[in-house]
Amino acid sequence: MPLFILLLPRRKSTHSAKLTLSTYTRSMVLKQRTARVEKFSRVLPTDERIHENIFVEKPIVGTPDGTVATVYDTVKRAAELTSDGPFLGELKDGKYTWRSYRTVLHDAHVLGSALLHFGIKPGEDTRVGIAGVHSVRYMTAVHALVSYSMVLVPLYHNSKTEALCEIINRCELEVIFCDNEARAETFINRITAGVIRAPKKLIILNTTGAQPNGAHDIVQGLEVYSYDYVYALGEQHLAPVVPPLPDSTYVICFTSGTTGQPKGVMLSHRSLLAAVAGIYVQFTSPPNNLFCGPDDVYFSFLSLAHIYEHLMQTFTIYNGGRIGIYSGDVSRLLADIQTLQPTIISLVPRLLNKFYDQIHAQFAKKNVLVRKLFEYAKEAKLKMLHNGVAQYDTLWDKLIFKKIHQVVGGRVRILTTGGAPVIPAVMDFTRIAYGCPLIEGYGQTECAAAGTLSVPCDTSSGHVGGPAPWAQVKLVDVPEMDYLTANNKGEVCFRGAAVMKGYYMDEELSAKTVDSEGWLHTGDIGEWLPNGALKIIDRKNALFKLAQGDFVSPEQIETVYLNSHLVDQIFVTGLTTRSFLVGIAVANVSLLREALATRSELARYADQPVEKLLSESEVRRFVLQELNRTGKEKGLQSIELIKNIQLTSEVLSRLFLSCLHSLLQSFSISGANTRERSGYTNSEAPQTPLETEIFP
Repeated sequence: MPLFILLLPRRKSTHSAKLTLSTYTRSMVLKQRTARVEKFSRVLPTDERIHENIFVEKPIVGTPDGTVATVYDTVKRAAELTSDGPFLGELKDGKYTWRSYRTVLHDAHVLGSALLHFGIKPGEDTRVGIAGVHSVRYMTAVHALVSYSMVLVPLYHNSKTEALCEIINRCELEVIFCDNEARAETFINRITAGVIRAPKKLIILNTTGAQPNGAHDIVQGLEVYSYDYVYALGEQHLAPVVPPLPDSTYVICFTSGTTGQPKGVMLSHRSLLAAVAGIYVQFTSPPNNLFCGPDDVYFSFLSLAHIYEHLMQTFTIYNGGRIGIYSGDVSRLLADIQTLQPTIISLVPRLLNKFYDQIHAQFAKKNVLVRKLFEYAKEAKLKMLHNGVAQYDTLWDKLIFKKIHQVVGGRVRILTTGGAPVIPAVMDFTRIAYGCPLIEGYGQTECAAAGTLSVPCDTSSGHVGGPAPWAQVKLVDVPEMDYLTANNKGEVCFRGAAVMKGYYMDEELSAKTVDSEGWLHTGDIGEWLPNGALKIIDRKNALFKLAQGDFVSPEQIETVYLNSHLVDQIFVTGLTTRSFLVGIAVANVSLLREALATRSELARYADQPVEKLLSESEVRRFVLQELNRTGKEKGLQSIELIKNIQLTSEVLSRLFLSCLHSLLQSFSISGANTRERSGYTNSEAPQTPLETEIFP
């Protein structure tokens, strides 16, 4: 469905119409924010020039009330805070149905008791995997593990099966929860083939048809059960909960390394709660005064394999809010949002870019009067924004932007983003068009995602804010890249309560990443701006040299190319023995078809099957030209423009990309076998994996 529908009818709210005093106060606060942020951090009087948050006297180590130190504590607190209010919601028959906090706690208790009855021991020596798209049952399983101090190992549903098998084997998972039978069958096949060392149990969260009373099957010692059977077993054998300690490991999140070897980041409950507390303090401190509570509804669609989603969910729980889970169908994302009518949404930059493009594309189809009105309204609000005023109840909001507000449900008051840079133009437009602040965070899995935060009342862009309230941040020299702290540039390092415990079963890498003084070395290159905000400008060790001696930074190039609406993901690489770059891109097939249909010479390709469409030379040439047009507009030099591209419709996993880059940097292969593996036609056959025909 299109993002922007000019005559979109106003939905009747599915939430209570009762306007509490706190809701009214918050809505008034959001009408206008005029505070210019003069300083984003303070600098300690040391040679290291350590920066700290401006809203706290010293970095915080826990939540403000001091009574909540684990994820288990947050759910218990929310149950009391809300008098057993609604917690988890999912779509059924076109509307959201809710399970209360105490109901979820009870379900988690029952499910965890069943694991103990199976002989699974409580405590952080037990690691349990959960694979699939998240749901109420997925999250119930998460809280079951928390209730018995077991360690969660999320298995990303979009990862290659081989990568998941490696994680399962390395972590020696005792139990795996799968979202459906098809995914369970994939693991069973790998176990049968001897690729996976069998865990003790496999539990299918969502099954179809009649289920047996016991195990579905036994495969090389693996017992396969349905969720319903396990739940019934737990009800018969309830066991006392074994809550975690603050320093107990909560999760092992796997992220790819530069060598392609996935790294298991161990985060404690204390680490996650420190990051949650950081967001809370940042939001609520004057002049921000952005309070959250039981009235708030968070739209959950990001994978729980990413710590960012754990962070935002736990923040919502800490405030007693609701978590509404998307349908599992990304093509229905906006429909789900409009049904839920959330107040808090976390969007990755790629989605902000796509929404920006689609809104402008929709207005471009309107008549001249509507187009002019939109442009005038946009310029008027951008002028206000650049003068330090973010106001959401202007005439332009009522005439133009209110309709965009309705596209995201009409009640959103907080948007957050992170994970990649946000283009300033997109950042500014989002702040004026959606009727609420956009808060950007920067960090990595190793520090629970939120190492720096922008200020809710800030109206500037081009930076990632200052240190989060839990963090100290400093830069260190990277002389080989000419980034020196004397020039306020260097590698970004974090220290504080949210930093990871280390990498699972990799003490050497842990010691290299977190030094003896507790500093986490991110590998990102940052620059301190005069106002104390941090700007991310490069990536350490991301440079590689082409044959002519020029260094290029593929990550920066990829960020530029993602401005194009034709691709959802792109990987840029090259060889030191070659003088040019090439790319692999995940095409946005629907938008690509639309673009082809408008060009007479290419329209014949628009209706082809996906695989054939993406392999056509003329289609690839068109995408390449469009990408490089975008690249030139955004300032890429000729040496930074890719000279050939392969298109796919499948998501590229980080592990695959990292392995591919390492492989290409290590050696080149020639001959017929290379041509067969590469997927090029004979007329385009490369002499090496990268030496392809260069399109004019």
